[in-house]
Amino acid sequence: MPGDAIITVENLTKAYRIWERPSARLKSPLLEAAARIFPPNTPPRRALAARAARGYRDFYALREVSFSMRRGESIGIIGRNGSGKSTLLQLIAGTLTPTGGRVAISGRVSALLELGSGFNPDFTGRENVYLNGSIFGLGRREIDARFPAIAAFAEIDEFLDQPVKTYSSGMMMRLAFAVAVNVDPDILIVDEALSVGDVFFTQKCFTRIREILARGATLIFVSHDMAAVQNLCDRALLLHQGHLAFDGRPEECVARYFSLHQPGTGRTHVVPGTHPAVSSATRQALIARDVLPRARSRHGDRRLEIVAAAVLDHSGEPATDFEMMQKACVRMLLHAHGDIHRPSVGIQLFDRMANLVFAAGTTQLRFTLPALKPGEEIILDFKVTLSVYPGEYTLGLDAAEYNAENPNLGDFFDRVSGLGPITVSHHQPGSFPFYGIAQLPMEIAYS
Repeated sequence: MPGDAIITVENLTKAYRIWERPSARLKSPLLEAAARIFPPNTPPRRALAARAARGYRDFYALREVSFSMRRGESIGIIGRNGSGKSTLLQLIAGTLTPTGGRVAISGRVSALLELGSGFNPDFTGRENVYLNGSIFGLGRREIDARFPAIAAFAEIDEFLDQPVKTYSSGMMMRLAFAVAVNVDPDILIVDEALSVGDVFFTQKCFTRIREILARGATLIFVSHDMAAVQNLCDRALLLHQGHLAFDGRPEECVARYFSLHQPGTGRTHVVPGTHPAVSSATRQALIARDVLPRARSRHGDRRLEIVAAAVLDHSGEPATDFEMMQKACVRMLLHAHGDIHRPSVGIQLFDRMANLVFAAGTTQLRFTLPALKPGEEIILDFKVTLSVYPGEYTLGLDAAEYNAENPNLGDFFDRVSGLGPITVSHHQPGSFPFYGIAQLPMEIAYS
């Protein structure tokens, strides 16, 4: 294995045979076996192999994926359903055999893949703890010593001595995760399992994952929760149709993921409206204050393009420092390069750990924009009260078109991330207006 790599994946490929008919499952392997009787490249061998191949086709769940991981690194793997994420994890965990390529691993792997995998449904929770512990290479004395910590973490109490087949999916995940994180893994693999638990247990799991990472363990994390990937991982892989499409910073990887999500159906026709033309002076003033060149990443075909953007204070001047509870104005100039029937524009605010603090736009606010023809432009102002805790934040901007099949996301044409930072401070005398990440609307009644 090269250097300090703890995991090396080289040209990893996994193909599944899709049979043309049930009888081909028997016929094709027999023909292949018969072909091997003859010397290579002889007419009988080629003829039999060709007949065998007519009974199936190969579906490639993963094709020639290569990457390596260093000890202590945390990698997120994202991609749409069917992109090959779970297949890749199973190959790394050793529960699948590759069609081609190889995986080299140095260290103890603790994998939380399919919910309840490795559990015997007829055994009790206690018996399954010992069964899983032995799979991870622990002796009975080691499991005895760790059992109290596992039981305390799982919090399923008297159900520990009930058969696992009587467990809910949440209880199954609690026990499986409790075992996985208490075997001192060198490599922890988590595949979407945390989505099953309640919010309190999920927070507890993330806290434990951070503790494991702090001890120098390596994490492979698969999730559709993009904020969690950006928060936990210092690197991310994007899989698309079985290929490795990107390997790099989580923020850019997430942006590329959303740029892939551009279905071409489900649009609702809207009669074009009217909007005032953008004056040359206003356009040039905004371009002079443009912050887009400082963006960390940008993706999309820009059929609806964000030409320029600026962050302004209450007096209309460019600003990056704001007082807590003040308003900031995010001004955007948008240009249509094609027919945009239902434009949708939004902003996102991220904290220093890349947690999504706030995201909304014209669709969520039910602010209908007029349809745009090629060459038309509009300027939008998003006025946001910075009711967030003091600190540094970054902005994301996006231009899209409403899609009835996916109204919260739409079809993205231009996605910009990593603008800023914007600093929010508190210099006013007296107490804070609130504590926590952000202020929520609240009313107090007295009777």
